[in-house]
Amino acid sequence: MICEDPHNALEAFDELGGDCILKPLYGSKGIGITRLNERGFAENVIYSLGQLNQVFYLQEFVEHYNRDIRILVLGDKVIAGMYRVGDSWKTNIYAGARAEPIDVTSDIEKLAIKAAKVTKTEIAGVDILESEMGFIVLEVNSIPGFTALQKVSKINIAEEIVKYFLENAES
Repeated sequence: MICEDPHNALEAFDELGGDCILKPLYGSKGIGITRLNERGFAENVIYSLGQLNQVFYLQEFVEHYNRDIRILVLGDKVIAGMYRVGDSWKTNIYAGARAEPIDVTSDIEKLAIKAAKVTKTEIAGVDILESEMGFIVLEVNSIPGFTALQKVSKINIAEEIVKYFLENAES
């Protein structure tokens, strides 16, 4: 949920079950991401940010056991994937999570490609949660970093990206 008014943000907090993630509208590497799961703390954070005229971007918290999946999609093909495993709910590599190899299943591959196509993103870092409800696409990153992914992948990711763009430059 996205809103500009602190009162609406608190309503969204309640609607999301009193346990949600507050994210900066534009950001990366997990910087500024905060879990709001206590009403008093949520009020303090939201009203403080309201004084700065911030936009509130709230996502429902989904239990994912401190692990998510990052899939790199290039065009209509999955190039590489990894697990990101953290010591807490934050699974961003730059927030201290570690990269682990993954065998990308056909279900994950289809979901990641579909998410990239729906968002019209030619190069996409698709973040997927494994939850009790099944796989959930958390977000699609249009400028994904791949330093950690390269460390657990056998494919030369930069080479694949350059090759893709050279092959598609004329069309």
